[in-house]
Amino acid sequence: MKKEKITIDYNIYKNRVKEHAKNAEYRKSYNAEKLMYAMAETLQEERLKIHFTQKILAQKAGLKQQEISRLEKGDANATIKTLFKVAQGMGKKLIIKLS
Repeated sequence: MKKEKITIDYNIYKNRVKEHAKNAEYRKSYNAEKLMYAMAETLQEERLKIHFTQKILAQKAGLKQQEISRLEKGDANATIKTLFKVAQGMGKKLIIKLS
């Protein structure tokens, strides 16, 4: 069976994003998602720095491994309480900064 080649025109995508960015509701949603993924990436980086598996961190934080996984994928709406538990499990402080 011959595989079909898929071509993506990046310019079309780029222009569509520019159009959506003009919409205030879209920007708000985009910024929230961006923040969520930045937090997820930071959690994973910090966990790896201390050589913890998701399972070890979950045990230390009093959570399930699946919860850590969802947080690190950006798939979870994390509460401050959950983030506090994760930070404590890593032996770190949770600092929330408004700017």
